[in-house]
Amino acid sequence: MLANAEKLNLIRNAVAEGLISTPGGFRKKSFVHLVRPGQAVVKRGGISRVMNAATGQLNPVALQDLAVRNPDDQTGGWVTWASWSNQTGTPISSFATTWVVPPPPAEAASQLLYLFNGLQNPAGTEILQPVLQWGNSGAGGGPFWGVASWHVDSKNHAFCTPLVPVNPGDSLTGVMTLTGSFDDGTHNYRCEFLGIDGTALLALGTPELTDAEQTLEAYGMTDANQYPAAASTRMTQIDLQTGGAPAPLNWAPNTMQNPLYGEHTTIVSYATPGGEVDLFY
Repeated sequence: MLANAEKLNLIRNAVAEGLISTPGGFRKKSFVHLVRPGQAVVKRGGISRVMNAATGQLNPVALQDLAVRNPDDQTGGWVTWASWSNQTGTPISSFATTWVVPPPPAEAASQLLYLFNGLQNPAGTEILQPVLQWGNSGAGGGPFWGVASWHVDSKNHAFCTPLVPVNPGDSLTGVMTLTGSFDDGTHNYRCEFLGIDGTALLALGTPELTDAEQTLEAYGMTDANQYPAAASTRMTQIDLQTGGAPAPLNWAPNTMQNPLYGEHTTIVSYATPGGEVDLFY
């Protein structure tokens, strides 16, 4: 595990090199793409591109280069989370979770915090997630809470909607919906925060996203006071459907090796709708 000074040096180096923080780690700026209203992310022939959703016109740049992981990613990652893998044989048709924006951290430093429910493929190379963040990322940000939808593809390109500021105490509902399935094995999804304009992201032509997650992710943490001034965040009103029917949920709690401050996940209820997973700081 890195010492605090090593973490801070890595973060400084990343910023100096022009790297951008995203869920999943630091990336070069050329591998982070804002998806604005009226646009979608479409994968064709294994290559993701930004598309005008109304006209079908594709961005002239084919995003085919593979982004490599950066050593700066050692400053953090998934801290604690709950997972469920869909083994029903029927695709996940929708996945919603409600949580409350926590109070700000007592200490605002170089930390970057993410809280989200998400869907990913079994290999973990494609993920879709409505994300609450504290700090700066490729979506924007600063020492405040904001929300954006993210999609990271199998070549480690990160696509996100522009960050929308939110306030402590706001209730958020992040939802992902399957909008189409095709004979070639590809699927279309929509990700958004309900009732928050500008957060909808369309991910078209992706592989099936079978694994559901409730996650706390953090980078650059050097003190427990850099977490929100709360014991935990309750991920509630979980509603996960397969084929339009409640899924047989059995969440598995997970925590990084040697958590710094006692972070952990507690499963309160496996129900759907109405389940709850608590993420402790």
